[in-house]
Amino acid sequence: MTEQKQLTGTNRLELKTLSELSGMDFIIKDYQRGYRWSPVEVERLLDDFAEFIKRDKKEGEFYCLQPVVVRKIAENRYEVIDGQQRLTTLNLLLQYFGDGIKYNYPSFRLYGIEYETRPESREFLANIKSPKVSADVYIDFHFMNEAYLTIVSWFERMADDSLRRDMLDALLKMKRVENNGVTIDKANNIRVIWYEVAEDETSSSVDIFTRLNIGKIPLTDAELVKALFLSRGNFGDSDAELRKINLSTEWNLIEQHLHDESFWHFLNRSNNPLKYSSRIEFIFDIISGRTQKSRKYHTFDIFQQLIASDGAEKVWLKVKQHYNLLNEWYMDRELYHIIGYLLEQGVKIEELMDEWSRCDKTQFRHLYLRSKVSKTVSGIKIPELSYDSRSEVKKVLLLFNILTVLQKDNSDMRFPFNRFKTEKWDIEHVCSQTDRTLEKSGISMWCKDILEFYLSAFTPDALEETVRGAGYDTGLENDLLAVASLYKSDKPDKDAASDLFSKFQKRFNEEDASIPDKDNISNLALLDYATNRSYGNAFFPIKRKRIIENDSNGVFVPIATKNLFLKYYSPRVNSLENWTEEDGNHYRDAIEKTINDYIIPENHE
Repeated sequence: MTEQKQLTGTNRLELKTLSELSGMDFIIKDYQRGYRWSPVEVERLLDDFAEFIKRDKKEGEFYCLQPVVVRKIAENRYEVIDGQQRLTTLNLLLQYFGDGIKYNYPSFRLYGIEYETRPESREFLANIKSPKVSADVYIDFHFMNEAYLTIVSWFERMADDSLRRDMLDALLKMKRVENNGVTIDKANNIRVIWYEVAEDETSSSVDIFTRLNIGKIPLTDAELVKALFLSRGNFGDSDAELRKINLSTEWNLIEQHLHDESFWHFLNRSNNPLKYSSRIEFIFDIISGRTQKSRKYHTFDIFQQLIASDGAEKVWLKVKQHYNLLNEWYMDRELYHIIGYLLEQGVKIEELMDEWSRCDKTQFRHLYLRSKVSKTVSGIKIPELSYDSRSEVKKVLLLFNILTVLQKDNSDMRFPFNRFKTEKWDIEHVCSQTDRTLEKSGISMWCKDILEFYLSAFTPDALEETVRGAGYDTGLENDLLAVASLYKSDKPDKDAASDLFSKFQKRFNEEDASIPDKDNISNLALLDYATNRSYGNAFFPIKRKRIIENDSNGVFVPIATKNLFLKYYSPRVNSLENWTEEDGNHYRDAIEKTINDYIIPENHE
């Protein structure tokens, strides 16, 4: 059985030593860019190797290079889809050790590289110490020559023969040991992640290259970290296979739970720039400190160092501890709501986890979290909030809804962060704006809303008859007949629609006089995008009717929004068909009181 192989679909993912590349031949196709590593990148690689060589290491600890993606063309012959820069630089480094390889590793045959667009590239690389072709012929040759000269000057600057010997050993030494029928390499060497595309893969190499470089194939940090965890060298006793199976099972259970949308969207803020095909990588990123600015495979690099330093089982225990804490927060109704709110406001989950580990849990819950929530609304004057400050209004209404849910002590109701984030919730006017005009595309929908409100059900063919039989007074009947005519028209008149809009606005008491400031938070509610869009220019009673229908049909309506349309916040309800200034004031007072009762006043922090 070979060591360290991990199947991902029908593709093969494994760790290879450079010795295992002996005698191979690599082709770089024309869709790839040429060799472009600068002296800075070459020196960085050499510095990393030197740091690995000099530090104290456990037996079998290795330095892991980033992935090389290949497709087999023939025996020992491969097309390189990604990683040609690293392979070429390593070839140049091995060329530098020429005689040292000949005497110390005589069986090793340096792998060949040929850039398809540069026929002389194989010969140029093979004779890099004394090129037969000018380095100025192609820009690729210039960079190859510069890279080789950088290697030479780096070793001259180090002036350390032992480092030179140790680096050659790190590049090519292997120490194979048989353990329960499995070959394990216990040398402290440099290895590469070898990702071999299956021979039956139908996608072209160009397509794979494109998908790989825009992040659309599963060569993720999570897949690479899994290969590290399951490396046979991490399990040195007779229970190795059982422990590997156990780790894989735990991995799958964590991944499965993270695909519970309620759990996932509690943790993952809606504007997170980091995207995940394997959601367990979210936990890995917390541990590694990855950000949007981190270099590619940052998390993999950190985990390679952690596993090399602490061992796979200890690092996996840390992953499980992180997961268990996140799950503990999720299962606790209060922590779920408050931490879910804070994460959506951009508070870093690492910061919350650090504080949790440091302070008393009662203090964390009742002082620290309340203090963090207080800071998110610090300086916001709720009575003065306006539609122009939509982000602040949305934040306040979100917090109001969450705290309202938490006030229901005997309920198992939870605020659905998954729906809030995936359904694009936003703010909407409760009472329609006077200056809002009907666009032609919205006239038919507005007419339908009016007719359904007054008639409940109707058919276009018998519409006029239904209006006349509804028993309304002459004035309303005539207005409804005009709406019916407009609704059935193929080319509705915009001016006529605007006149009717104004008439019904007065009927529903939604003109300026009823609500002096329609952009104030007293006239704003939190709603999902679909309901927002269907609102259009609807008036309060029509919106109320739709909200109640949505709620009765199982469509989630934010609790504070539902309370608003049921006039829960108004001590006296004179009419359910209009939203008054008094209703708005009571609603705004409820928002302010609910939030102020939870947060810590600034002078008490």
